[in-house]
Amino acid sequence: MCSLVSYLAYAEAHNMVLKCMDGLIMYPVMEETPIPHYIYFMPMDITDVGSLSKFLNSHFLYLPGTFYVLYFHPIRWILPDLGETIRSMPCLPVGYGQSRILFHMSCGRMTFDVTPDKTIREEEKETVFRVPLYLKETSFFINVVELPDHMGTPKIFEQIDFEL
Repeated sequence: MCSLVSYLAYAEAHNMVLKCMDGLIMYPVMEETPIPHYIYFMPMDITDVGSLSKFLNSHFLYLPGTFYVLYFHPIRWILPDLGETIRSMPCLPVGYGQSRILFHMSCGRMTFDVTPDKTIREEEKETVFRVPLYLKETSFFINVVELPDHMGTPKIFEQIDFEL
């Protein structure tokens, strides 16, 4: 918690702009490290979710969500107990892609540094990949965008309680 307080004080002192977003997260199951290098994040209002498995069956069958692939691993420097948070989160097992790689799906709150960049960059066109997602016997398609600049830099992750 001390690192989080220190980071928030640093952000305020340097006039950083932080933006919180709730949403669904997915990450590959890894035994060697509790903190995934990358996560898939779909911003949305979590209060509408209710039960995560019922939400997926009702929402994803007809309206595929867009998940953004975010570089997640550096958050451990701000939140030293991030590994324990990830390990203790309730999650649904899902299969990702044609090979059905085992992923965990859960809900969380991400805080991004969206401070305007002083350098002018050429706007990149995002490539959207359509990927199958499997929950038990049901398959869905989701849209995946890799490392979007417009989301900002992930800095803080918080677990949100929800029903599986």
